[in-house]
Amino acid sequence: MSEEKYKEWVDKAFQYIVKVHDRVNQLEYVNVGSTQYIPKIDGDIELVFLGHDAHEGRGVGEELDITNAKERFYKGNGDPKYWRECPEWKIWNNMERALRRVGFTEIMDNDYISDETLKKTIVTNALFFTYANDSEKALAKKLNTLLGPDIVNECMKRTGELIFEVIKPKMVICSSCSMVFEPLIKNYNAGIKYEVISLKGTSRRVMRCKHNDVTVLGIPHTSYPVPLSVAAFVRDSYLGNDIGYMISNNASHSNRVFVDNKTRIKPDRLKNIIIEDSFKKSVRKEVWTDNKSFIISPHFVVRVSSTQKGYVIIRDSQFDPKNNYSKRTINNHESIVKYLETKGYGNAGATSLGEKPFRKYEEWKKGPQFVVLSILKEIDELGPELEKIYNKEKI
Repeated sequence: MSEEKYKEWVDKAFQYIVKVHDRVNQLEYVNVGSTQYIPKIDGDIELVFLGHDAHEGRGVGEELDITNAKERFYKGNGDPKYWRECPEWKIWNNMERALRRVGFTEIMDNDYISDETLKKTIVTNALFFTYANDSEKALAKKLNTLLGPDIVNECMKRTGELIFEVIKPKMVICSSCSMVFEPLIKNYNAGIKYEVISLKGTSRRVMRCKHNDVTVLGIPHTSYPVPLSVAAFVRDSYLGNDIGYMISNNASHSNRVFVDNKTRIKPDRLKNIIIEDSFKKSVRKEVWTDNKSFIISPHFVVRVSSTQKGYVIIRDSQFDPKNNYSKRTINNHESIVKYLETKGYGNAGATSLGEKPFRKYEEWKKGPQFVVLSILKEIDELGPELEKIYNKEKI
């Protein structure tokens, strides 16, 4: 995070707070305050824990004091090392406790989140205003109603700019999908697509997107105990092990995964998409042909496709859909097809020399990343063997 860019963002945020001061001042129990823990404002930040608001109100009849509003963005108002001593502050402590139970040792020690991690962690909130009224329930919804959608949406948009353009952390954990994750993404950039994922072991959904190399997670509000499956999802997303984990937690056909608010994808279909995308990221761009096939030898290419059941497709490098295999042959065509059959490839016909469904790989149950590794290993062996058969005898 650049100190200069952060200062510019804070100045603009404070100007907005001043702009709406008179309007917010009319609201009881509403105060100014967002950032709760910010250890440094210059250098790399790994993690942002993002809540809705700080729940710090003011009494009836008190004036809204914005004297320290700008300073708050630099100093916060606390330190997570002491929050454990406050049992009532469950929002952070529930998350910390759940991560510890799933062995999130990469950023945690045995007793507490390590000092080294805290140097790279920011705890803040999406709104610049807070609310606390002991007689009220659903405080976040009440604050939204009091402020109105224009102020709420503007805060969300500015916080999105802070996350994606200024802090640029490795990962953001949004405490609440509906109150934090979704409005943050939609108000910052409505074009960002995100996944809505059902996890095994809980009826609660989680959400995820990646934008500008920042992974953003939406999880159930952490004022409640955090399910272990949710904590494991956070852990694996941080460590980059989330592909196989996500699928294993969506193995039931009764679950659905949403890539946006409208498109529903069955878990196996999503698994196929992940395999195709992961495969494409695993090979060098210079070995791709114009028709999106992967060159495995001078005369043969592979196409990894997520369509239907998902396939690895073998073709010759001169394959043309308009002049398919029903209208022409290649050197030792029949021998090539028979060899591919011994490797699990079938359905040779007009459009391929052989096709192998992803499910035929023994690693299918382990997860997409294992299937991709198996495919890469297999085609490394296939290329030279196919060339030997192709060149064995000229037709």
